[in-house]
Amino acid sequence: MYSAVIREYPEAAEAYFGLGRISLSRGQTAEARKDFRKACELFPTYGAAHYELAQVDRKLGKAEESQQEISLYLQHRTLVPPIEDPLRDELRQLDQAAPSLLERGVELKEAGRVEDAIAATERALQLDPTLVQAHVNLITLYGETGDLRKAGEHYQAAVNLDPNHFPDTYYDYGVLLMKEGKPAEAEAAFRKALEINPRYADAHNNLGYLLESQGKIAEAVDQYRAALEDEPDSRRAHFNLGRILVHEGQYQEGIEQLRQTLTPTDGDTPSYLYALGAAYGRSGDTQNALRYLHQAHELADAKGQTQPLSEIDKDLHSLDASGNSH
Repeated sequence: MYSAVIREYPEAAEAYFGLGRISLSRGQTAEARKDFRKACELFPTYGAAHYELAQVDRKLGKAEESQQEISLYLQHRTLVPPIEDPLRDELRQLDQAAPSLLERGVELKEAGRVEDAIAATERALQLDPTLVQAHVNLITLYGETGDLRKAGEHYQAAVNLDPNHFPDTYYDYGVLLMKEGKPAEAEAAFRKALEINPRYADAHNNLGYLLESQGKIAEAVDQYRAALEDEPDSRRAHFNLGRILVHEGQYQEGIEQLRQTLTPTDGDTPSYLYALGAAYGRSGDTQNALRYLHQAHELADAKGQTQPLSEIDKDLHSLDASGNSH
């Protein structure tokens, strides 16, 4: 059936993915690799295909290629070719293979169905206990439910299975350690993630935050800049770097960094607007300070965010008073 699809639709990435799964189940590793690679060529952000290709490359001893494919999987883990096909969706529900359940768990998490995501991912592990990515995903999933014991168990299981090729193992656990108030352990986890993937922007950003909290400002700045080299659109890294620069009196660059946080407009935008307005105020630019503080107030009010409103009001009152005194 997959071959028939390909004859009629040569660009059907999912059909090549299906052929690869069949070849893999038959032990035809080289043929599976060819099919998964073709699926990735046809749809370069096909997360599941990159994951399968990584596993095949690993079996073939192609460690470097496997790591590259894992990195691509981590970037695009939830993406599949955008094909509207109700029959396919029904068939996917019948597909109880471990990789399919792993993928379904990711989709359920994205949909906010955390408990269902846990069930699907645990089922994938029952079918394939060596599925490291399932353990990695469960670190975050159990962390969201507050079950830190289970999250820790899956962290240890992932480390035991493969300590050197899954940076998310350490990053996700580091995030939980930060929430638990264990900065030293979290720092070690982020550094381990960066050993495996030196271009892990979120790990650089979180490590920078921990270093900043220790008063190691220069080292924190280096980490924030490294995060932006890896991910130029990282709003968190722009915000953290801009905040430090403003505090250090480097207003021009600090304000420019903060300006990079204003898009897209979402629930975080009022806080970013507030930070930018406050930065302009510290630099002596009252006009722009008032402009962005008013925008922050308007957007926070529209989104029903009562917490920042009082702080914004204080700054607006202070600036208005300062302007009237002149």
